[in-house]
Amino acid sequence: MIKKPGKLAIFSSTALGFIAFLGILAFVALIGQRHPLRLDLTESKRYSISEQSQKVVKALNDEINIKAFYQEADPKRDQTRDLLETYRYYSKKINYQLIDPDREPSLANHYKIRTYGTLVLEGFGKTQTITTADEESITNAILKLTQEKQRVVYFLTGHGDRDISNLDKNGYSIAKAAIEKENFQVKSLNLLVVPNIPLDAALVVVADPQKPLMATELEALRQYLAQDGSLMLLLEPFSDGGLVDFLKSYGITISSDIVVDTMSRVFGASYLIPVITEYSFHKITEGFNVACFFPTARSVDSAKEIPSSVDVTELASTSPYSWAETEFKFGQPQAPKFDQTRDKKGPINVAAIATISNRSSEDEEKSNEQSDRKTSDAPGPGGQAQILVFGDSDFASNSYFNLQGNSDFFLNSINYLAQQENLITVERPKTSGTPLTLSRFQSQLLFWVGLLLMPAVVLASGLIVFRLRRKHR
Repeated sequence: MIKKPGKLAIFSSTALGFIAFLGILAFVALIGQRHPLRLDLTESKRYSISEQSQKVVKALNDEINIKAFYQEADPKRDQTRDLLETYRYYSKKINYQLIDPDREPSLANHYKIRTYGTLVLEGFGKTQTITTADEESITNAILKLTQEKQRVVYFLTGHGDRDISNLDKNGYSIAKAAIEKENFQVKSLNLLVVPNIPLDAALVVVADPQKPLMATELEALRQYLAQDGSLMLLLEPFSDGGLVDFLKSYGITISSDIVVDTMSRVFGASYLIPVITEYSFHKITEGFNVACFFPTARSVDSAKEIPSSVDVTELASTSPYSWAETEFKFGQPQAPKFDQTRDKKGPINVAAIATISNRSSEDEEKSNEQSDRKTSDAPGPGGQAQILVFGDSDFASNSYFNLQGNSDFFLNSINYLAQQENLITVERPKTSGTPLTLSRFQSQLLFWVGLLLMPAVVLASGLIVFRLRRKHR
């Protein structure tokens, strides 16, 4: 006669089994927490980062801390958290923190946060700020933090240009310090002494030349552009530095005029300080929604005839209440008035960028053949040069550099022009939804399997288990 186990034994056996089950669950959860496994089954890999980004973060040998400034009710907050969590999945060196700038204003002020959705990345003794929380922007910011070699931004001298060491209101010492914080060296360059642009030049800046550049200097700039260089020009009204024909050959026109903006009176400023609130779609102005002020600016437009190898984008413009005055004289007692016969009605373009392709026709064909694949980890848009022209130089001077969005616009431009060869471009494969079409038989089969067969299998399994347990009692 077999003795049946008592209730205490059954209870003990059940309790031990339950405890063991909980222990297994805890063990599995601990393994999952320390060694998580993610599998992205979407066709476009929308819940992953590209191979280029993975390589960048996996190679980190020091921690990077990311502070994302979002309002708690902002729906983009969760999207950014998911993206940052994806970065952290590939590297535990990345830490992130979501901060509501309205609840922690002192922290927002410390990092000079002007817009919601700003991300501040800190690491390797440096800081990078971005206003677009996407993979391309975040990965490129990480690349800038990890860059050890300091490239050089050269400011041209020898023509009465703006002085990067001048601490007065018209100097560029504040701009110089801001550029250095972006991990660049800033140096002066006199092409009359050094006939060629140095090889370590990330960017050459020509800021308000009072005298025309010599033919040899213009030729040096042409050679530099032919080698995929980047050039920034900041020009004042009625003072072009002899660059009119030079720029026209690259598809940019500067006119002998000065911008008058009556909207400036609303801000208590002079009518010669136009307000810049309209920006074209470009990497420099992406997500940029801050007003800039350009004291005594001139118009900058794309030329009527643009070379086939050049693409021109007009970056920024003034309000519709402005115009380009052609017969203005500094010091005149009366305020200028719009004359539709000779003046150009606003909005007036005050900044333009020309992208010059230096590729041969054979290279272009090869590039076009390969353009349908890829997320590119090539260091920048190889085979291209850039010329960015501002119709003002005062906005980057010590007096106006920190006014509204002036510094951001200037530094965005510096970073784009000087860093272009180090950045990656992420292009997600475009996928469209594929509809699932079922035949009449497939629809009926799906209906009866879900409604009848599966519940019947579950019920039958339960009855079989019940009968077996009754049989063995």
